[in-house]
Amino acid sequence: MQNKEVADKFMPEPDPEQVLSWLRERLTPSIHARHHVVTEVVPEGFPAYVRVFHPWWLEEAPGLRRTWREMAEAACVRFHGELTSRLLRQEVLNPPVGEQWETTEAEADADTRQELVRILSDSTAPGQAVFFSYELGRRLNDEEPLVWKSSLSSLEAVRGHTGEDYGGPEHWWPEDRSWVVACDWDLSSTYVACSEKLADYLIRSDRIEAHRVAPTAYIHGT
Repeated sequence: MQNKEVADKFMPEPDPEQVLSWLRERLTPSIHARHHVVTEVVPEGFPAYVRVFHPWWLEEAPGLRRTWREMAEAACVRFHGELTSRLLRQEVLNPPVGEQWETTEAEADADTRQELVRILSDSTAPGQAVFFSYELGRRLNDEEPLVWKSSLSSLEAVRGHTGEDYGGPEHWWPEDRSWVVACDWDLSSTYVACSEKLADYLIRSDRIEAHRVAPTAYIHGT
């Protein structure tokens, strides 16, 4: 059931720094310029962590999609939770049409977002508001962080109102903080910190490509 108990309206939090404080306290500090781990983008202390891969697509053939597993098989490399696009480079540059395969950065594609909302709705207590935050993208534009409070079903309305320049949202979570979704500005995957049960739902979905990862697993940009 879609979580519609909170009206599909959204409002900015008057003190985004306060709303974000708990999240920042539970993110692992970055200690290496090149190597980053899962808990730098989603909080420590959750039972399970899941990487949701953004599919590959072609500008010349928008309806054609490939999963990371399919790309890995074509490139003769092992599909796993820390797989990087660098290992797929030979296959990325060998599409059936056009110059190369592309994948979405800073945000999941629309189909993936829709499925995430569906699964999260079924695993979220009714009546809860959800927070959607924009921080790094805004700081890059010399703007203050922005946090919207709305229903989970309002994700696309929030995105549309905020504008395409920021991607995201970078983080979203319900009031009870039972899960957190994150996608940093240069990541080609979305990460979810959640319960074991929710992780199983994500992995079993046939509409998204998800893989369990350790909280200390490396994350990589494209």
